[in-house]
Amino acid sequence: MPSPPGQDSPEQQKQTQNNHTQNKVYSGSVFMLITRLSIKSIGLISSIFLARLLTPEDFGIVAITIAIYAFIELFGALALGTALIQQKDNTPDDYNSAWTFNVLFGFAAAICLALIAPLVASYYADPRLQNVLYVLAFVSLLSGFHNIGVINFQRDLNFRKELQLQLVPKVISFVITLSLAFILRNYWALVLGVLCNQLVVTTYSFIMHSHRPQICFTSFNKLFKFSRWLLLNNVVHFINDKVSQLIVGKALSPSALGYLSLGKEIGQLPASHIALPISKATFPVYSRFQDDPPELRKAYLNTVALTASLTIPSSIGIAMVAPLLVSVLLGEQWITMIPLLQLLALANMFFSITSNNSYIYLASGKPHISFYINLSRLAVFFALFVPLLNYNGLIGIGQARLGSTLIMLLVIQAIVIRFLNLPAMALLRVFIRPCIAGLVMALTVWAVQTTSSLPIPLLQLLLEVLAGVISYSLCTLGIWHLQGYPEGFEHNIFSRLRLKNFPPKS
Repeated sequence: MPSPPGQDSPEQQKQTQNNHTQNKVYSGSVFMLITRLSIKSIGLISSIFLARLLTPEDFGIVAITIAIYAFIELFGALALGTALIQQKDNTPDDYNSAWTFNVLFGFAAAICLALIAPLVASYYADPRLQNVLYVLAFVSLLSGFHNIGVINFQRDLNFRKELQLQLVPKVISFVITLSLAFILRNYWALVLGVLCNQLVVTTYSFIMHSHRPQICFTSFNKLFKFSRWLLLNNVVHFINDKVSQLIVGKALSPSALGYLSLGKEIGQLPASHIALPISKATFPVYSRFQDDPPELRKAYLNTVALTASLTIPSSIGIAMVAPLLVSVLLGEQWITMIPLLQLLALANMFFSITSNNSYIYLASGKPHISFYINLSRLAVFFALFVPLLNYNGLIGIGQARLGSTLIMLLVIQAIVIRFLNLPAMALLRVFIRPCIAGLVMALTVWAVQTTSSLPIPLLQLLLEVLAGVISYSLCTLGIWHLQGYPEGFEHNIFSRLRLKNFPPKS
């Protein structure tokens, strides 16, 4: 039956609503990126100051205990918040049951950490670890009381409140941790900083959201049906990430683990503070489109284009300027970390461009696909990690991470192409501009490095960064022009600038 004159048909109304949702999530992704980069800038400044004030051994001690803490927390990492986002209709009992589980697990984890603290200290022959684990036990207890109501900020695409929730505690913990580092000058500054951060995060979650959780057990089974696969995913992620750190701490030294810990933090900047915020912003949208394959494919391609356009140049840039970046910002005591940082940065570039795929499977109610992919990734990594660590030491870790990521890249992309019934060329097209521009950027930075040597290292570093940014931007825009201004990352940016007759319609 045709629609009345002047009134859109149901199909047109649906398309308008979908376009509104796509635009909202794109704006939200950009907003999250800006805010997340602001948050990371605070964290990076903190890391630079802490690296100047503390030693690699201090970072290593904390990395060991954080890995133990993460292992215990792993068994409660059911990602119940993710289940609440994925479900279309939630009841108050769902929220209260999720919060009740978190509280109970917080108590259980705190007891476990307190009990194993002496054993861990004995195993590593370092009594300092025992008291650190006692403090982390209290951190675990606090985390369980976090207000589950704030998950609605993501569910309702309220990115402003979501990022306010992240930004305020980060600023407060930054001030506290840095103050403690100046006063204590040892690893306790990092440990107490973690404790203060969790205290602020938990308290602020109740300030930000009016939901007041209550003890409830009604929806445990309902939530667990979805979350059990996320638990298995988290187990695999822990083994892939933290177990390798524990092995390094034992097989090499706390100092070596300190290099690995800080190297990962810097090398993962594009993944953790560009790719991850974008993925979190798009997950609720994927959930809305789980029954609309064409819109789901469109949302996925737009997300991958945005992610690749930002993470590829960022990762290449970190790898290219790593020598000056480490010596200027961190100090000479961290020089050993440079080749490891370069390898980790490149590995995380390839990881970043596939990291959004798992959110497609979660939103579609197929979390087991992510589990099997991550299990395969784990097997490949450890097949390379053990021999390369034995032969090449610290550098072998970076080689294993890069090698395993490259091996899994094509497999992961082939799976998502089949799952979404996506033309392979459609996916390849989104990588053309960032890949070519990234290569041009790398050559430009290399040319600057070989032809210029300013007397002040900081100025040389800034020159290399500026050359990379300009060359990447110009090359990207040039290719976009040659392609006829197709829709994508650049088109969305310029459309929001509201320039007259630009970009022209492709």
